[in-house]
Amino acid sequence: MFNKDEFFSLFCNSIFNENKIIITENITRVLDFLNLNYAYDILKEIIAVDNQDGGTELIYNLYSTANEENLYISKTAYGETETVTDIYPSAIADENEIYDLFGVKFTNNKDLKRLYLPDTWEGFPLRKDYVQDDTRLAWDDNNDA
Repeated sequence: MFNKDEFFSLFCNSIFNENKIIITENITRVLDFLNLNYAYDILKEIIAVDNQDGGTELIYNLYSTANEENLYISKTAYGETETVTDIYPSAIADENEIYDLFGVKFTNNKDLKRLYLPDTWEGFPLRKDYVQDDTRLAWDDNNDA
């Protein structure tokens, strides 16, 4: 069972907000600790939310099969953050998707690449500062292609 007091004594810059823990620490250090000490053995997903301050909030949805509980860890990335694929190999798809659509680079990710968009695509379409005047994004009822 997750012990908030122990966690916050080790990661003292963290805060509990609603249903998630917001950290400023190294994400791999935090997730490794949770995996080893509280059996959060499954990373269900990484959710990305573009903030207007230039950062991207990354929410790591963890699950403990031993305790049957979810835990949400949030960290804001400003351009890059550490990969968690060494702890959770399943993170590769989410990290690639977030890189492709939000532009967050995951350091030490050995296979970071665009997942949906072509390599020649400029920009990251899910960021709020992305200019959506590209004709490839417009719906055209007359285009049969």
